[in-house]
Amino acid sequence: MNHDEMVARQVLILARQITRRRNQHLRNLELTTEQADALNFFASYPDSTVTTFKTRQGITHQTARLIVQRLATRGYVQLTASPNDGRAKQVTLTASGRAKREQLQQHGWQTSAQMFTDFNPEQQQLFLSLLQQANQNLESDEN
Repeated sequence: MNHDEMVARQVLILARQITRRRNQHLRNLELTTEQADALNFFASYPDSTVTTFKTRQGITHQTARLIVQRLATRGYVQLTASPNDGRAKQVTLTASGRAKREQLQQHGWQTSAQMFTDFNPEQQQLFLSLLQQANQNLESDEN
C-alpha cells in the first residue's frame, strides 16, 4: 500500500468513526440525521423559511417540508407565516428545540475533545489547515 492509499484509508476510518459516534448519539436523542441537520440550520439561520432550508441542504421542497413538519410535531420548531410572503413559512426553534440543539453541540464538542486528546495547539492548527486544504481540493474538483 502506497503513502496516498494509507492516508486515504486513515481519512475514511476517521470519517466512519465520527459518523458512527454521531449516529449513536442521534439514536439516543431520537433524531434522524436530517432532523439534526435541520435543527442546526434553523439555529444558525433564525426565521429562515422551508424554501431557504431546502435550497441550502440541496433537497426537494417536499423532503424539507416533511423534515420540518416532523420537528414541529415533536415541538422542536414553530412555523409562522413569513411577513414577506404569507405562503412561505418561517421556522423558529422552540425552547425544547434549542435544548435538543444544545445536546447536539455538546456531543460534537465531546467528540472533538476526545479526538484531539494528545494534540498540542500547533498540531490541532496544522490538522485544521490540512483538512481545509483537502476539502478545498475536493470542492474544486466538483465545479
